[in-house]
Amino acid sequence: MRRREQGVEFRVGTAQMAVPLVLGMALATGLLFLGLRWTADPMTAAELRDCAYAAGAGVLGALVLARPTGVRLTPGHLVTFAPFGRQERRISWADVSGIAVRRTFGVTSVHISLVTGERLTLPAPMSFLDRRFVGRVGELTRWWETHRP
Repeated sequence: MRRREQGVEFRVGTAQMAVPLVLGMALATGLLFLGLRWTADPMTAAELRDCAYAAGAGVLGALVLARPTGVRLTPGHLVTFAPFGRQERRISWADVSGIAVRRTFGVTSVHISLVTGERLTLPAPMSFLDRRFVGRVGELTRWWETHRP
């Protein structure tokens, strides 16, 4: 959580991004190794090492190139921003009709409902590897209650 002059920012942490990437790449490399183990031309230890290096370089590249994902709370808006230069979205507090916390696949995240009927899942805060999740949700709710008309 970052405090700024005009508001508060919640970002997805490096560990929250890295752990799923590393586990996914390790699983993919392991499945590739097992798949090639029973073919006519099994993978050697050197080829497995090269594959693991390439997977590690891919994870590092994704972490270095990715812009942080998160939410910025300002007095007038809730602003979501996404990685890889995707457009940020500004949502007026007057357009937010509700905030709910939902659990999906063991990870709790924040969902907002808009007056148009649209529902959005916020990129941050999320409970995966975040010990301050409950406090952040409370702060987000207080901002909405304070700044809505």
